[in-house]
Amino acid sequence: MSRTGSAQRVPRPGRIVLPVLLGAFGSFGGFAGIFAVLLADLSASLGLSPGPLGLALFVGAAASILAMAALGWTADRLGRRVFLVLSGTVMGAGIIALALAGGYAALLAALMVLHAGSGLYDVGINAAAVDLEKATGRRYMAVLHAAFSAGGVVGALSAGVLLSAGVDYRHVYLGALVPLCAVILAVASTGFPPPRERPENRDGAGSSGLYRNVPLLLIAVIATLALLSEGEMEHWSGVYLRQTLGLSALLGGSGVAVFYGAMTAGRLSAALVIARFGNRLTLLGAGLLAAGGMALALATREPPLVVAGFLVVGLAFSAVVPIAFSVAGDLAPGRAGAAISVVTTLGYSGFLLGPVIVGGLAEVVGLRAALGIIAVSGLLIFTLALRLE
Repeated sequence: MSRTGSAQRVPRPGRIVLPVLLGAFGSFGGFAGIFAVLLADLSASLGLSPGPLGLALFVGAAASILAMAALGWTADRLGRRVFLVLSGTVMGAGIIALALAGGYAALLAALMVLHAGSGLYDVGINAAAVDLEKATGRRYMAVLHAAFSAGGVVGALSAGVLLSAGVDYRHVYLGALVPLCAVILAVASTGFPPPRERPENRDGAGSSGLYRNVPLLLIAVIATLALLSEGEMEHWSGVYLRQTLGLSALLGGSGVAVFYGAMTAGRLSAALVIARFGNRLTLLGAGLLAAGGMALALATREPPLVVAGFLVVGLAFSAVVPIAFSVAGDLAPGRAGAAISVVTTLGYSGFLLGPVIVGGLAEVVGLRAALGIIAVSGLLIFTLALRLE
């Protein structure tokens, strides 16, 4: 929606950059959907229980956090195009390494490269989205994150269909390189709008000073809880449906796709919801709905009710991260890359802690009980949102 309400057509920077960013977000989500479905096949192939698998995801997330903390600020210094081409290339190398991993050590190395590249790529596309919003005067973040979720639907369903047709899971991983390479080529030939203001810090100190910005830290913690929950749904929902509930690859992939589909629908309507209720009320409602939806999913073993719970969780969390990224960009004018690096670095702490906590708890109490962390996260988001102005 236009902030001025005077323009009906997408401004020129949006007509040029928006389609490229839609593809960048969509292909990123597509791989996330593929990854969610194939995680069960990967763990089965390597003979991993939830504990060692969670540790492997922990190592990958740790590499992501270190990469974003050390290099996220270079999204401002290098420019969006160069940053995205480089980070997308590293991500592609990680996908290839994951497809070729034949043992636990190789898996750890592959996940380190994959998550480091994807974490930086995540910083880059969101920073470019903030620049586009400022250049056009319109809010695109929710739509772009809807593209990510829509990509997740396509990726999850495609993976389920291909596995059901007998395609080896390693080949499915490699197939994800096609849209990623197309996006890298599109990005390389696109001129992105620069930040409206120049970065305040040109001495290479990066985003360190922003960690003392209390409002930014509050929204970053909320994003952390949402990303933890989204990450656990991405990493563990497919495993839960296929291994705990014993569903087929196609049905398990469809359940994951429902979560992403709900995220897509929620994000497409997020602008209207936020415009009507504001950021604070939207986050309060999201926290309560997420807790209730996950409680429903875990209270039964009936697949339709479990999937319905996943749908509610997807709808609930759909607007949280887009709100967080937009607010972060507004809180640090001219330093969107650095501010988003703070949010994503803390947010990926959820990915760092989540796999280990869930994997470890699953070894003791089972995956079903361990996934209750998502309901707890929803309640914490509600509590923290009460402190927002």
